[in-house]
Amino acid sequence: MDATVIGHRGASYWAPEETRPSFLLARELGADFLEMDIQRTRDGTLVALHDDDLARTTDCAAVFPGRERDGVHTFSWDEVRRLDAGSWFNAKHPDRARASFAGLRILRLEEVLEIAAGCRPGQGLYIETKLAARFPGVEDELVGMLKAKGWLGRTYLQSFELDSLVRLRQLAPGVPSTYLVKAPMVRRDGWRKLLDGACRVATAIGPDLGCIVRRHWVVGEAHRRGLLVHPWTVDPRWMMKLALGLGADGLFTNRCDVMLRLAGRPGPAVDSLRERIGY
Repeated sequence: MDATVIGHRGASYWAPEETRPSFLLARELGADFLEMDIQRTRDGTLVALHDDDLARTTDCAAVFPGRERDGVHTFSWDEVRRLDAGSWFNAKHPDRARASFAGLRILRLEEVLEIAAGCRPGQGLYIETKLAARFPGVEDELVGMLKAKGWLGRTYLQSFELDSLVRLRQLAPGVPSTYLVKAPMVRRDGWRKLLDGACRVATAIGPDLGCIVRRHWVVGEAHRRGLLVHPWTVDPRWMMKLALGLGADGLFTNRCDVMLRLAGRPGPAVDSLRERIGY
């Protein structure tokens, strides 16, 4: 089964999302892409972080009381690096907890690139400009760093924001990109308008899986218009089989270990791999 395995925020079923062990696990399991979100601190540091604020995945409420619902753009890098980005995972998932997760830090983009330097041929990065309108110029900074580090040729770029994808295409016209789509966008704009937008600025469309389950024709229409289809975020094996049966070309998944087995490319056992990488 030929399908692209996109390690959503790393191997984030097994380790705190977008942290070092999560990316290491996804890399060593053999995911085709290490997927991440990029935001920027108040003083200009690009960091790997998904949420609009720091409440869910850090101890910000304890370290900076009252600021946990503020965006990372209101924090300096020196403040962000003080936060524990791993203990929440142990509390939420005691069956997957590891003592080594306590005290993990939010990563700078440079640190993710250092981890990715250990990728094998064929593995790459899949980077979202998260909340791009909040961070003017982030596309220029991202592409500049990827170019300087030699990563543009091994990267997919992605965004929910068309303006950000337009700028990314201007800066890196040969780099594949994905227009991310979620249900409120479908209700607001309709599928045909979203596909039109994707055709203008991207090489793939990335819908919430539920969007294509409810509208089977979308995958075929996207393919007819020259787009790949990468749904998110698909973890149960039966749902992976459903998405691929509908024609998806690849999947965002927290369970890259499961999808790699389904694709006939099983990686190392997770338990032995955790011991080997020290997490």
